[in-house]
Amino acid sequence: MERTDRERIFTKLDEMTGYVKELQEMLPEEEEYLHNLIKRRACEKTVEVAIESLINVSAMIVSAQKLGLPSNEENIFDILIENGILTHEFGEKLKDLKGFRNILIHRYGHVNDEMVYHNVSNYLDDFYKFETAIISYLEKNKY
Repeated sequence: MERTDRERIFTKLDEMTGYVKELQEMLPEEEEYLHNLIKRRACEKTVEVAIESLINVSAMIVSAQKLGLPSNEENIFDILIENGILTHEFGEKLKDLKGFRNILIHRYGHVNDEMVYHNVSNYLDDFYKFETAIISYLEKNKY
């Protein structure tokens, strides 16, 4: 992998973890979340851009390592699983996270605020797990 690709990936990982830290700081208790529109929208947008950064990092690795041409965003995670970069279980969880992002973006029907709070609260550690997996992969594949 080229040095510039690695630098772009690390930059995007830093961006992702920055969004997650912001989200951790702004995420209130559930009761306040459910009754405060401004907090809700801020949390929704922040988790949306964090997920987008995670997808971008995944796509950068697939591209930089020439692992194939994904047919869609979900397929990016399949490629990372097939190449041992992510475990099958974790890759499937990231697909769910991507699906959650789609719900936030496209507002399929009405967004259930309790479900959003539950997902936001429970997915935060997955961003750090993703960061660890990617850094580990990059360290093993320095050249």
